[in-house]
Amino acid sequence: MTTRGSAQFSGERTMSNCTASEKLAAFAASVQYDALPESVQQKVLLHLLDTLGVGLAATVEEFAMRARAAIAPLAGRGRGRASVWGASSSWQTPWAALFNGMLAHGLDFDDTHAEAVLHVSTTVVPAALAVAEATAISGRELLAAIAAGMEVNARIGIAAPGGFHDRGFHPTGVCGAYGAAVAAARAMRLDASAMVHALGLAGSQAAGTLEFLGDGSWSKRLHAGWAAHAGIVAAQLGRAGFVGPRATLEGRFGLYRTHLGDGGWDASAVTHDLGQNWRVLEISLKPYPACHMVHAHIDAARVLRERPGFRVDEIESIEADIHERAVPVVCEPLEAKRAPRTDYEAKFSLPYVVASMLVRGHVGVADFTPAAIADEAVRALAARVGYRPDASSQYPRYFDGGLRIRLRNGDVWEHREPINRGHPDKPLGRDEVIEKFRGNVARVWQEEEGEALLAAVQALPRAKSLRQLQRALRVPARPQPS
Repeated sequence: MTTRGSAQFSGERTMSNCTASEKLAAFAASVQYDALPESVQQKVLLHLLDTLGVGLAATVEEFAMRARAAIAPLAGRGRGRASVWGASSSWQTPWAALFNGMLAHGLDFDDTHAEAVLHVSTTVVPAALAVAEATAISGRELLAAIAAGMEVNARIGIAAPGGFHDRGFHPTGVCGAYGAAVAAARAMRLDASAMVHALGLAGSQAAGTLEFLGDGSWSKRLHAGWAAHAGIVAAQLGRAGFVGPRATLEGRFGLYRTHLGDGGWDASAVTHDLGQNWRVLEISLKPYPACHMVHAHIDAARVLRERPGFRVDEIESIEADIHERAVPVVCEPLEAKRAPRTDYEAKFSLPYVVASMLVRGHVGVADFTPAAIADEAVRALAARVGYRPDASSQYPRYFDGGLRIRLRNGDVWEHREPINRGHPDKPLGRDEVIEKFRGNVARVWQEEEGEALLAAVQALPRAKSLRQLQRALRVPARPQPS
């Protein structure tokens, strides 16, 4: 068994000739909470809170109930030490991470790194927390593990901005297995050598395609959970001395070449200014439970709806400006996007979310129920939404976009959002994130139960154990009256 110590590697290797994995491992094994910049400490705590909130909100969804029924027989019901969020159960660590990861990503309300086009915390937090509970570490050590995993996760995606999506891969699952492996390994207190093996073994489990876009199926949710599960398995194998490939990212048959070919990625970006420039500070928090690529359009619709004299029945047509690389995800095939059949089809439909905002004045969790998706007024307006590729878009730096509404009298109303709300350049305030958390947990808990979890998360930097957090998480979820 290998635990954390000095960041040394076998043989005559120096940092100048180390692989990307070796550099990432040396960095991650040395991360200490007290040495983190204050901005990173605050960011990690806020994203942990957000992840738990969106995960708990998903516990009453049909997919969650079916996933739980499938995983529980595998998970050593009552014999593990890792919390099942929103339940009194405790499961064996990898299985709890699988289920909790599915919850965290289940509503598409979880955070995103725009440049990497990657959901970050949804794989890292479930893995780190499950291991931390089993290992009985302090709140500070848990936060250090999350910080290390988030940073590695984001950097692996940043090396190929939007490239995985272009090839039909889902980077949340693909890159997330590596981030989860680092978070789990750091929570286990592994040294850099063992962490290199964990990263290499995560690469053999990293998976996820975008085929769910074709029929609105549930596999996207599995990607995050499986990445969290895979990360723990990889870290446990690395801990036992099971050897993984050292060049799992940039090698001849590594992640980037097998998934992206010989171009469109830069492995040096993974470790450039590592430990000096924290890329976790670039992660966006979501104001809407839908694909991040349409958030600017939702906000544009909100602004136009608030103009004096606005009337839905006066709209003749709507045209959205969007980067051409986002078109296959949220705009095409257009007729299918105009008439989504499932919650996931609706979450990835620019016409639907724009119509929902214009008709109802909101885009929230309740706007993706079967009844909401079947709303005739929303569907009628969605049928009049089109798009045009926007050459001026800064995607993937920002998920920007605009709308052009043509009225029946010939007038044209326009609005553009150059930066999606929630991006670090246009961030949600701390109070807004807490309000979002409270709204999410209110779906399944009484107010005092949600406040107990909020207090437990806020106390983590001072907590010598995770008992307070465990108690707060293990309150059974039950649908609350709206």
